[in-house]
Amino acid sequence: MLIYPNTRQRASRCSVCVLAVFVIFYGVFDVRADSDAIPNRQAETTGLFAPTLGRPVFVEPGETFQVVACIPNVGAAVNFDLVSSEQRQLRYHLQCESDAVGKLAAGQPLRLTVPRTVPPRTYDLLLSSNGTRLLGQHCVAVGHVGRSLRLIHLSNMNVGDAGAPQFDQRLIEEVNLLAPTLIVATGDFLDATHPDPSTGWRQLVDYLTRFDAPIVMACGDHDDMELYSRHVAPSPIGMVNVGRHRGLLLFDNPRAPINNNPEQIRWVERALGTPGFDGLTFVVTHDDSPNLPRYWQQQGTLARMIQAGRIGLWFAAGHRDWDGRTYREIIDEAAPMVYLQTHQSSTAPRGGATGISHYRIVDIVDDRVILPRDTSQTSGTPPSTPVGYLSATLDGPNDGTRSQLNISAVNNLPYRLNGLALSVRLRKNAGDSPWCHGARLAHVSDLGTYWECRLRFDLPDKASLRAAVGSGQRPAVPHVQVHFETGGTLRFRRYVTPDGLAFLSLTHAPPIVHLRNAADKLVVVSPLARLDGDPIAYRPLDGNTHFATAYRLRLKPGETVCLQLDLSAVRVAPGQRELQIYLEGTAVAAPFCQAVHVVVDGR
Repeated sequence: MLIYPNTRQRASRCSVCVLAVFVIFYGVFDVRADSDAIPNRQAETTGLFAPTLGRPVFVEPGETFQVVACIPNVGAAVNFDLVSSEQRQLRYHLQCESDAVGKLAAGQPLRLTVPRTVPPRTYDLLLSSNGTRLLGQHCVAVGHVGRSLRLIHLSNMNVGDAGAPQFDQRLIEEVNLLAPTLIVATGDFLDATHPDPSTGWRQLVDYLTRFDAPIVMACGDHDDMELYSRHVAPSPIGMVNVGRHRGLLLFDNPRAPINNNPEQIRWVERALGTPGFDGLTFVVTHDDSPNLPRYWQQQGTLARMIQAGRIGLWFAAGHRDWDGRTYREIIDEAAPMVYLQTHQSSTAPRGGATGISHYRIVDIVDDRVILPRDTSQTSGTPPSTPVGYLSATLDGPNDGTRSQLNISAVNNLPYRLNGLALSVRLRKNAGDSPWCHGARLAHVSDLGTYWECRLRFDLPDKASLRAAVGSGQRPAVPHVQVHFETGGTLRFRRYVTPDGLAFLSLTHAPPIVHLRNAADKLVVVSPLARLDGDPIAYRPLDGNTHFATAYRLRLKPGETVCLQLDLSAVRVAPGQRELQIYLEGTAVAAPFCQAVHVVVDGR
């Protein structure tokens, strides 16, 4: 889309009062473009108020970012460091303003400069002075944020529910593989029946900091406000800037709807009017009901606020994907804003959830919101993604003890995923540097006895990939060029046998694939052709051969072999698909792809 005594129950009942006290006591929020919504307050309590786990900051190497902290008994010197929670040897000292000591004592904002040598990743922020240490976990994302970014939406977890006694570890591996710019979590992290909320919130923090990307976190009506303020952010409302885009976090849930809080509405409207902003705004809230758009609709200002604030995305919590009907009138009037409600991100089978954790992929390219989807689905919001369809495995331990590792990555989803990432640790060999085949070597960090290699790669729909990364001697990889003759569109007719077997048959000349050996020596390969996840039979056109799913081909230097694909009886879904050729028998097997549009019976 294009767009410019239940302690927990007691805490929920008190949450409206807590928010009201926060807004009234602290008064006006700072909504400058380079900071979170930070209260303008006098020094009172020792603490780090921004950035925090749930309100991260994005900064490029060599640039500055704003910190709000208070150490009333600050010493004569203060130190600021970025520290990787996963790789503790990655520690970088930050330069600060000359009057940092006085600002810390007064609780005033100050600016820190990131050295140009800091490698991209998400860091903890450590402040230390006079024996006092303040730690902001997973709150500083160092790296370049371009005009494209990827968001991952995680909805209700309700850990502590009988069906979700623990956080789903599979979710971490899969989301990290997607290499998101930011994770958007919409609240209800612990269930109201959790036996030990204090321990549960510490476990939640440990869990969330294992994601590679920083996180913005809304406060749900099941979330204890005191524990949320202690572990996530001082306030449940705020603003986070992500490159040229920005996110607004609202305190809006069924027990405290935002339309009953005029002060918060005024803050939102002031934030939306901040000058100098040219990206999209995404709103993060817990209540699945679009309470603020409904308020604007009643005021007759909905379309104007959506356009003026450039609101392109509305993230809401829920146990299931949006059904496309509830709140339809308001959401249609809020167009071109995209409303997203995502299936629960845990194994709790409640509220219609399946008991399988889900997440949602949202790509923003310039000012377009793109939701990856199966193109056989022509309308509506695509469903969220269940865990288990995307994976990457290594053939050895990823601990820096091996000098070479082979990677197998699989995408069983019916759409292409670009920009995937994996971090691999390799033992250092004297005088050697890392190399990679089958993927892109995006960044290398020297971690003393081993390298940490950040690999990037793309995976077509229902495809797999084999890659190798190592330090030392680089293995030879056959240089085979692949060229497709497809015409771009494959037209099929549907047939049903008397026994009820249904299949598709191509109605025109079959595709031809050319394989050329561009190396200076003999190459032996076994091509594998696939379409929509299924193998396709083929035959070489240089002799009287039958169709088969694999031939062992011996290509002399400069020799070309033409393969005719058999699409006379296949199963494939209509829409945009990719014809894939794998060269089996080689150390790496990144597929060669040709996008095709599949048409069945003229549709």
